[in-house]
Amino acid sequence: MSALIVICSIAMPVAIIKAEDSTFLQDPFGCEEIIQKIDNLEVNLTSIIYVRNKKGEWEEYQRIHGEENRIWIDFDQVPDKLIDAFIAIEDERFYKHMGVDWKRTIKAVANKLFKLDQGVFGGSTITQQLIKNITGDDDRNIKRKFREIFRALIIERKLDKDEILEAYLNTISLGNGICGVQVAANYYFNKDVVELTLTECAALAAITKNPSAYNPVANPEGNKNRRNTVLKKMYDLEMISYEDYAQAIDTKLILDQSQKEDFEIPVNSYFVDTLIDNVITDLSEKYNCSTSLASTMFYNGGFKIYASIDTEVQSAMENVYSNISKYFPQKASKKGQKGKSVQSAMTIMDYQGHIVGIVGGVGKKTGNRGLNRATDSPRQPGSTMKPLGAYTPALENGIITLMEYMVDSPLDNYYPDGKKGPKEWYGYYAGRMTVQSALERSANTIPCKIVKEMGLDVSYNFLTQSLHFKNLTKDDKNLSSLALGGCVRGITTTESAAAYAMYGNQGKYFKPTTYYKVERPNGEVILEADKVGRQVIHPGTATIMNEMLQKVVYGSRGTGKSIASYNKMKAYAKTGTSSECNDLWMVAGTPYYVGSVWYGFDMLEEVHNTNAAANVWKAVMREVHKKLDYKEFDLSEQVETKKYCTATGKLAGEKCYSKRDGKFI
Repeated sequence: MSALIVICSIAMPVAIIKAEDSTFLQDPFGCEEIIQKIDNLEVNLTSIIYVRNKKGEWEEYQRIHGEENRIWIDFDQVPDKLIDAFIAIEDERFYKHMGVDWKRTIKAVANKLFKLDQGVFGGSTITQQLIKNITGDDDRNIKRKFREIFRALIIERKLDKDEILEAYLNTISLGNGICGVQVAANYYFNKDVVELTLTECAALAAITKNPSAYNPVANPEGNKNRRNTVLKKMYDLEMISYEDYAQAIDTKLILDQSQKEDFEIPVNSYFVDTLIDNVITDLSEKYNCSTSLASTMFYNGGFKIYASIDTEVQSAMENVYSNISKYFPQKASKKGQKGKSVQSAMTIMDYQGHIVGIVGGVGKKTGNRGLNRATDSPRQPGSTMKPLGAYTPALENGIITLMEYMVDSPLDNYYPDGKKGPKEWYGYYAGRMTVQSALERSANTIPCKIVKEMGLDVSYNFLTQSLHFKNLTKDDKNLSSLALGGCVRGITTTESAAAYAMYGNQGKYFKPTTYYKVERPNGEVILEADKVGRQVIHPGTATIMNEMLQKVVYGSRGTGKSIASYNKMKAYAKTGTSSECNDLWMVAGTPYYVGSVWYGFDMLEEVHNTNAAANVWKAVMREVHKKLDYKEFDLSEQVETKKYCTATGKLAGEKCYSKRDGKFI
């Protein structure tokens, strides 16, 4: 009974499709979009990155050849024996069915239910496999299978068999980061597909089912067994003669990887790595497809990418990060990383979210698209969280003013055991001080009191929704995380720089980006960076915070005084140190750029030089600003200097006996 129900359920879609129901055929499963995605793959051009030169003109910077090398080959260039090999083992009735092989599908379902025959092949046709690759829709449930069946039936009415096969043969994964038969032929045999022998064709078709288990390099015996199955299937289907079959079985597979170096590409900078990831992610979002498919589109798209990199900024960063003895001398002492150099990451961007330079590790970069600590490694931000999680949202919501007095004293029940806290890093509680003074000297208790009064949700929502800190979770809804930066995971330097940029652009948040626009070869713009941004705080709030954070650099008790001499231009800044000095931060903005530096070990360990992050920031920014014209911050005119009462920190009334000048919106 169960088998009968399943068979009837599966048979229903074909009955529906065969009915001339025009309303149903109006793309109910996004098939037109899938076809468009297939069309987007059919380009074999190299993507080129352009940068602005000193004259402001765009010039070629780098051509992209991905580690996942792909070369599109037209269907009429693929030899019949290679096509037959794939059809034989993957979908023997490909040219007879209309997208779904019902006989095979029913067998697969019955075998799934009753374990009738372990030798039965899977039920998906080549068309269904292509749809799965294109959409990334691979959930293991009956709903997904029905979606796939409907899509296959409709798409086979829109595309002919050769178009489907061409897309399939150019997108299948064939091991070693290779997609498509042409590059696979190049990589494994140093040949074009037209030169492949029957044995070599069977070897490639063998890989598809499991690129790890049947890889001819990593698992030659597994590939041999599988390709013999392919050859036997071709013979059974009368695609090849017995003589051809016997000869191919006896022919030893000879791999030729002498051309392997041709697949190697120069080691990209951290910026180019970030740009590749950025564009692939944005393509995936735009076309609602998997990142794997977006990667295929990227490497075959022939895109013109107008990058935001400033090559002089990137060079200055790389020079500092390669000077290990001067800026990164400490070696790890803990088990598991003993002897390894201290690590660091830095992101510099302008005030519209454009990343102009990025470095994700110390020393010489040795590979492509590996670990990039500037984008991939969230760390506890320490006190750099105080302006973001406490002072800014509180100022924005009218809970505090710049000159308001608060008391530096411990909070009851701060620690889980009921003890008071937090402790002050300077060793004592200083008592009554202004909000500005608390930020300048990086007091711990006062931002905790501010967040407590404001409410954890206000702080958390501002950080996650307005500033897009994606690594914060509900476990961070506490004073330690939101006010002091003792997060479960933390933030990256790229997230940090984007957040602090709001203090230099009158309160706007821009999504970090590595490009201005991305064009197709015909000039069509398919991706473009946000030019407007989102107003996340009042311009006046941003200006007041800018001036408060300048006190961190130039105030008598400022914790960021060490960067004051970077240039004659002003800077706003905040330092950060996590517990036990495991993570050091310097986030600071100039009239041109905002830069964020993290400094520490990959595995938590104390950093001895507490000025290390500041020293890196200063060394880089001193070089970056050396030739730039003097410039002031762009501050809001909505902030005015008014008299405030020193007793309350509020605007002074007639009865106030002690007045001073302060900044107010």
